[in-house]
Amino acid sequence: MPFVVSQTYSFAGTNWNEVPGVYGIMNAKSQMIYIGKTDNFKRRMAEHQADVFHDMHRYGPALVWAEVIQAEAVRSVRERALILEYDPPSNKC
Repeated sequence: MPFVVSQTYSFAGTNWNEVPGVYGIMNAKSQMIYIGKTDNFKRRMAEHQADVFHDMHRYGPALVWAEVIQAEAVRSVRERALILEYDPPSNKC
C-alpha cells in the first residue's frame, strides 16, 4: 500500500517535529529514493541532511513523505511494506 499522505515536505527546509513514524525521500522527479523509520523525525532528518555520504545523496533528495506512527512494531511492518512497494535504490545498499 502506497503512502497514505498527500502532502510532501522539503528535504532540507522543513522544521520537523519530534514524533515517530516512517518516511520516504524522493528526488525532484518524484522518484522514491529511500524509505526509513524513526522514533524522532527532527533528529533523523538532521542526520540524513548531515550524512552527505549516504547513498541517497547520489539521487538528489528533495522531497519527503511522512506518516506519524507511534508503535515501533507497526513502524517496522509499515517500513518493510513501503520498501517492497516502491523498491527505492538506496534501500538496496
